[in-house]
Amino acid sequence: MLKIENLPVLPQVAMRITERMQSPTATIEEVSSLIKTDIGLTSKILRLANSSYYSIPGGVTDVHKALQYLGFNTVAQLVLTSSVFGSFKTQGSREFPLKSFWTHSFAVGLFSEITARSLQHKNPSDSFVGGLMHDMGKLILMELMPDQLSKIVKTAQENHSSFIDAEKTLQLTNHAELGVELAKHWHLPANVTSSIEFHHQLDHPEASIVAWANLWVNTQKIGHSGNSGEYPEDLEPGFATKIGISAAQRGKIIEHFNKEFEKAGAILSGS
Repeated sequence: MLKIENLPVLPQVAMRITERMQSPTATIEEVSSLIKTDIGLTSKILRLANSSYYSIPGGVTDVHKALQYLGFNTVAQLVLTSSVFGSFKTQGSREFPLKSFWTHSFAVGLFSEITARSLQHKNPSDSFVGGLMHDMGKLILMELMPDQLSKIVKTAQENHSSFIDAEKTLQLTNHAELGVELAKHWHLPANVTSSIEFHHQLDHPEASIVAWANLWVNTQKIGHSGNSGEYPEDLEPGFATKIGISAAQRGKIIEHFNKEFEKAGAILSGS
């Protein structure tokens, strides 16, 4: 039986930093001061700023300068990614390697946020959080019930099915429901919780962006989160049209994602 008190806690400093960066009144000075209260985050942000992706002349040794070069959006992504991933003690397994899982999760978060911005949603960063965390129920399994996770992954591989279909085959509580427990434990916004809960329901209005992002990332095989199923070629573009994304808009979203995902390696290695 899953016990809520056994779930990891999200560092509060990360939540405060993220909340301030989303505010239109936030200043670089204010956010820099918050970041400096966490030595680990400070180190990771400076590492990202000095990575080969940015190649900043003379390098960066100060968080304030790093924020000027990186921008609030990139730093928010790094802070959340680092904090969420760092909250779990698990090291992964041969059947479920964490590096591939993080890559998949980050890609869904990034694709969700880009889509939300394209559709001019009020809080696109919430889509990033929902996408980043959509599969966190699988990490709960890895942390608290690793044998069960291994059984699900092996069943999915044997049946060439999705992770959630393997859960149904084994008659187990699905990972989306477990993710909701974590979202409530972390006091995440209702819309983020809905994105986690319904990310496999393509027709759910509160989760459609994350559901599409997850579908697209899976079809592109970016990272891996235990899914061994295949999707019809017309499913993803057809769903994009259904939620109001034109073919031209879809192409621009994908192009934007591909450009932004280049720095994912730097962000993930810094997480």
